[in-house]
Amino acid sequence: MDARALLKWIEIDPSAIRSNVRWIRSQLRPGVRLMAVVKADAYGHGAGRISEIALAAGADCLGVLTLEEALRLRGEGVRGRIVVLAPPLPGQALLAVRARAEVTVASIDLARALARQGRPVSIHIDLDYGLGRWGLAPRALEGFLREIARWPRLRTVGLSAHLDYVPGKNAVEAEDKLREFSRIAGTVKALLPGLVCHAANSGVLLDFPHWQMDMVRVGNLLYGINPTSRETALRDPWRLNARVIALREIPKGGSIGYGSEYIAPKRMRVATLPVGYSDGLTMEPAERLIRLGHGLHYWGMLRGRRVPFVGRCGIAHVLVDVSGVRQARVGDVVRLPIRRTAANARIARLYA
Repeated sequence: MDARALLKWIEIDPSAIRSNVRWIRSQLRPGVRLMAVVKADAYGHGAGRISEIALAAGADCLGVLTLEEALRLRGEGVRGRIVVLAPPLPGQALLAVRARAEVTVASIDLARALARQGRPVSIHIDLDYGLGRWGLAPRALEGFLREIARWPRLRTVGLSAHLDYVPGKNAVEAEDKLREFSRIAGTVKALLPGLVCHAANSGVLLDFPHWQMDMVRVGNLLYGINPTSRETALRDPWRLNARVIALREIPKGGSIGYGSEYIAPKRMRVATLPVGYSDGLTMEPAERLIRLGHGLHYWGMLRGRRVPFVGRCGIAHVLVDVSGVRQARVGDVVRLPIRRTAANARIARLYA
């Protein structure tokens, strides 16, 4: 597809993804594995394409949230190892076999359902360290291991945890939890040699590099998103573009937008872009791409200059002030901020 035929599109740079994988691997100790997390359609980048790029660049396996995501990847021809990070329903056990996926388990009911399938299933047992979404209480692990030992078709290949850590907020607590998880992991590995223990996501990898354990699960860093204050050599592979489809001269005091809510404080030149909240625009964009301050002010980039949003963002359009860009023309391309996972899947993704 040619961008010249489009009014709005997302550019994704595969070389940036490859570069990010190489940089992440350079931060790992020898023998530590890398899981490339491609849940939520690879954070909006396109899970099938990003999976192939990440595996070819050196990722050891892929992480998805659901069995549906794993099956979709298999349908697109992805052959690498896939770990389903959220426990599926017991009734989905057969789908786990069909997806040839490694499954996160946190209940006896799911373990029993998987054990009843006609072939071995690899599982990761998840422990809850405060996030409260799923996972066994650490104190319940010993009894759980005794229970599932009765089912030889279950192959326990991993022990996982996802901390409630937010960079810059609860580091001391996170350190204590990682130390406790490592202690438990060491005990279980003595019983199950070869067990892969993992608790480090992007934030933990950067802020607690000494807790890489056997594998790290990286999502944000893969896509050039740094959740910490640490300097990195990551590249941003993402760019949302929209073309100017109309230009208007607005007199001082003129009203524009729904409800005539916006009153021009000066003579203005305003451009219309064919992208709105149905595309994900203004749906909590990342702070590093826009200024979040008084009035929740959003802006795009046109010819290297900021062009602020004016008026209320519509379902399929937004207005921007291009008064400071004298050479602005219909057809010009504006780069826009957007939360990547909120970007409408129907917007064309161009890989170049």
